[in-house]
Amino acid sequence: LNTVHGIIVQQPLPPHLSLENIMHAIDPRKDVDGFHTQSKFQPPISLAVLEILKFIPFENKKIVVIGKGETGGKPIIKTFKEMGVNPIVIDSKTENPENLTKNSDIIISAVGKPNIIKPDMIKKGVILISIGLHKGSDGKLHGDYKEDKIKNIASFYTPTPGGVGPVNVAMLLKNLVYAAR
Repeated sequence: LNTVHGIIVQQPLPPHLSLENIMHAIDPRKDVDGFHTQSKFQPPISLAVLEILKFIPFENKKIVVIGKGETGGKPIIKTFKEMGVNPIVIDSKTENPENLTKNSDIIISAVGKPNIIKPDMIKKGVILISIGLHKGSDGKLHGDYKEDKIKNIASFYTPTPGGVGPVNVAMLLKNLVYAAR
């Protein structure tokens, strides 16, 4: 359809639907999410992280990405590697992740579970970016760390809500504008 410029897939999908099948059914020229293997668009989450970090030089910085999920960690890791930056990747199989996070300058957490990053896992002055979201027992969305516990340790952190999410939406719309051209 010439009147449709961009298609996004709202996730999570119901369990009976295959994300892979749906993503590959989308015309790559209209995949503004950037998940199709032949999409010309960079995933908005990667663009959002780069936008948040654009004033911070990456040279000589230890960057950790926690989580390798399809919609969070994986596209960010790929984007960093394409830039010549090799982040340390932590997943559920990593032993003693605190040994890696404690010496990191920038930590990007894309897990979506409570307390992935605890105060004793980070050093003073670290930059924390939480992409992962989970709904707490209070019914509200929370990031991968408790903000009140890390706010006096981190030099910068993204809040939830209002952190990466709005920037991600802006980058998605940026992709849509490019798709409409």
